[in-house]
Amino acid sequence: MFRACASVVARNARRTAVREQKRFMSSGASVEEEIAEMNKWRAVSAIAIPACAGFGVYTLANAEHPHAPDTAYSYLKIRNREQFPWGGDCGLFEHRDDCK
Repeated sequence: MFRACASVVARNARRTAVREQKRFMSSGASVEEEIAEMNKWRAVSAIAIPACAGFGVYTLANAEHPHAPDTAYSYLKIRNREQFPWGGDCGLFEHRDDCK
């Protein structure tokens, strides 16, 4: 049994040693073509990265969000105490002009 397994392993080892290995992800292009392709994508990246960053900064700097008007419902802003501990009628994270 050992002899049969050893002969199969030896036969497979000879086959793989003779076969040429394939490069499945290779483009098959010459070195000059690969260098030209690398330089092309380097130039595209050098233009695209600052353009995207600039567009992001412009978008964030000029962003205006519409705010819905506050509707004065009778059941809102019910206060069971006179004031908050920090004073006034505004919550801790409310920033309005009438908060003092």
